[in-house]
Amino acid sequence: MNEIDVLQDVFGPDEAPSLAAHDRARAALLDRLSGPAPVVRRRPRWTLRIAAAVLTAAAATVGVVAVENLNTATPGTTGRNGDKPPVAGRPVLPTLPFAKPAAAAEVLENAAFTAALKPWVKPRPDQFAYIERTQTFNDPKLDAKEPNAALVKGKTHETRLESWVRIDGKVHAGRTDGGKLDVADGTHFATSPYDELAGLTSPEKIDRYLAKPKRSGWSDPGMMILQEVLPPDVEAAVFRWYARKPGVKIDTNAVNLDGRPAVAVTISVDGWVNDDFLFDPKTYQLIGLRSVVVKDHVSEALDGTNRFKKGDVLNLEIRIRAGIVDKVGDTV
Repeated sequence: MNEIDVLQDVFGPDEAPSLAAHDRARAALLDRLSGPAPVVRRRPRWTLRIAAAVLTAAAATVGVVAVENLNTATPGTTGRNGDKPPVAGRPVLPTLPFAKPAAAAEVLENAAFTAALKPWVKPRPDQFAYIERTQTFNDPKLDAKEPNAALVKGKTHETRLESWVRIDGKVHAGRTDGGKLDVADGTHFATSPYDELAGLTSPEKIDRYLAKPKRSGWSDPGMMILQEVLPPDVEAAVFRWYARKPGVKIDTNAVNLDGRPAVAVTISVDGWVNDDFLFDPKTYQLIGLRSVVVKDHVSEALDGTNRFKKGDVLNLEIRIRAGIVDKVGDTV
């Protein structure tokens, strides 16, 4: 049985499932490859969205994303805005568009600028998109009883997840906490074609993509960042797409997973949950993800009805590293 069969069983033949329901089912199946189902279970609603910063002390040991070759200026050249030439042999960060961003759009433009600097070579169809991340789950007994419940303070654990998805979508693999590799035939999973995603190089192209949704595609650009290894210009376009969204807020005094300062960009989703982007305040690299309920809500999921209260934390997650590799088991 594939994910479409599951959706048909849940919704029946007379009602087409929503795009959000499709995304939930798809990400749940993808995530279960990352480890044994009883331990690692995707919360089907919120982990598909851009999440945010982990604020608990328990997260202090989690690693954060390293800046990926944020480039060095060539000695003897003049930087942007007439900067003085750097000292020969000393790497310097490029000048951000906004030195002290005061609005969400400025923060996201800095993030887009940073994303666009990442080195990139178009992958071959037989290569793999590799992602290593950590996610916070309720302890096994709680998770087995209510697999999609809000996180319970003091009764959670962090899990390191690795995933490999072949560029042509024909192979999926996963590993939990450095354990055994689980490899599966990718034809059982809905996978967005690489060329389809690689063409989303501007907010306008993303709008057109969302206006004509496909079964194989994402309905939320945030999910693409969370679940895919995107070309730099596509990742930059996603941030610029969010910069155009109304009501986006910033918090310049947030903290990231290990307690260091960060800049958070908050986006309201469906009126009842806030998703946050968490950025390094110097490089504007995306480092943390969080989802928090801001209004009591009842949600239907594939495994039953979930009731959430204001203040519930739904997801705490961080991407440690990501990139293109040659085979399952390779890392970056």
